[in-house]
Amino acid sequence: MTIASVTAHPLRLETDYAAMTLFLVRVETADGAVGWGESCDSFGISYPTVLARFVDDVWAPAVTGLPGRDALDALRKTRGAVARTLGFSHSAAQSLSAVDIALRDALGRSEGRSVSAEIGRRTDTLRVYAGNSHFLESRSADAHVELLGPLLDRGVDSVKMRIGPDWRTAMRVLGDLRQLLPQIDLMVDGSELFSVAEAIEMAHRLADLNISWFEEPVPATRMGAISRIAAASPVPLAYGEHLFSSEHMLDTLDAAAVSVIQPDASICGGVEDARQMALTAQGRGARVVMHLHGSPVTLAANALVAASVPGVDLIEYPFHLSPMLDRVAPGCGFDVASIVDGRISVPRGPGLGLQLDLDVIEAGRRAFADA
Repeated sequence: MTIASVTAHPLRLETDYAAMTLFLVRVETADGAVGWGESCDSFGISYPTVLARFVDDVWAPAVTGLPGRDALDALRKTRGAVARTLGFSHSAAQSLSAVDIALRDALGRSEGRSVSAEIGRRTDTLRVYAGNSHFLESRSADAHVELLGPLLDRGVDSVKMRIGPDWRTAMRVLGDLRQLLPQIDLMVDGSELFSVAEAIEMAHRLADLNISWFEEPVPATRMGAISRIAAASPVPLAYGEHLFSSEHMLDTLDAAAVSVIQPDASICGGVEDARQMALTAQGRGARVVMHLHGSPVTLAANALVAASVPGVDLIEYPFHLSPMLDRVAPGCGFDVASIVDGRISVPRGPGLGLQLDLDVIEAGRRAFADA
């Protein structure tokens, strides 16, 4: 299986929340197998055209013309070679992630076997937690429960809410939400918005509401600040979507005492990097859950990683994206109606186990170009 082409696909698709930019990579082999990968683009924060330039100028030349497994090795070597000039994090790692996932998808399809054949598989289903992009202060607790209703009806018993700049109002809404959902496991995402003093005050209020973790109260680069918050917080701190390798994650664990780690194969360098991050974090005593914000490609990749690591049984489910998930990969089993007792099935087909709707992808590519 020789890599014939690597093509960047910046997209723009409508979701229930907003028009969302995504970044996919298409890999085709000389024998006609096609694989897809994705970088977590987070509503354009990473800029798809920047990611595309990394793919076109750095990663594609490194792997084109090589056999599949040699191409994966070449990606690792190239990452090390360019780290001093291009860095190992952010756009470099995100774009690399998309190529890695696409190569593994293409390799699996060419050989007729799942990515699980390479990395292992110890479960066929995973628990999901509802990831909510609507700020707590944006509506009443009753309105949030109405939004969450379809997932709660499917047995989802864990929910992550976001706190925006008006955090005092958000705290009042969160208190009301706790009263309405006393049996639901609640987590909170701070979106890197707060000062150390604010985060510590918030953490104590969150403890009173029995919140399971406080995610990214300050930017992931501020190790000292994270350490001060962790030392004062009665609630575990969670980081992961801005950790770009196992080494980066270890630095965060050692310097900042974070106790929940959230790997994402579409961010940290690809499937094996996410898997190693999970295993390493567990070895240091951290809880591991999978981060997610993207298309079915990312969901499949992260589900396969989670299914390969004992003790990882929880994956984020951004329910505001669910209609888009079903449009991009119809019948993939990732829509809300496919959740059973709070769990989704891990794909079993060749590669990532997905069949993408190429018309939807092409329409998204045109929409991005037009915008």
